[in-house]
Amino acid sequence: MIALLFDISGGELLVVLVFILIFFGAKGIPDIARGMGRFMRQVREASNEVQREIHKGANEIRRTTEEHQRQFLSAVEETPPPHTTAPKPSEPAVKQEGEEA
Repeated sequence: MIALLFDISGGELLVVLVFILIFFGAKGIPDIARGMGRFMRQVREASNEVQREIHKGANEIRRTTEEHQRQFLSAVEETPPPHTTAPKPSEPAVKQEGEEA
């Protein structure tokens, strides 16, 4: 998996492993492997924590959005419908005889 990550072929990986064996010796390799294991576990735990926080934030936003939708729909249901008939035009003032306009 790591070889695929860095695009290392089998021969290159073998050279790296031989170099590690020569440089650190057979007794140092378990310590290196243990340290790499700890590092990988910490990276995985940190990644999981970030994912949990993202999901927690997304769920909070979803709940808030759903609550706003419920409030909006209840407000729309409570609002009376607008009048469907056209308002009557105001009647012109009736002139009485003898009045000038």
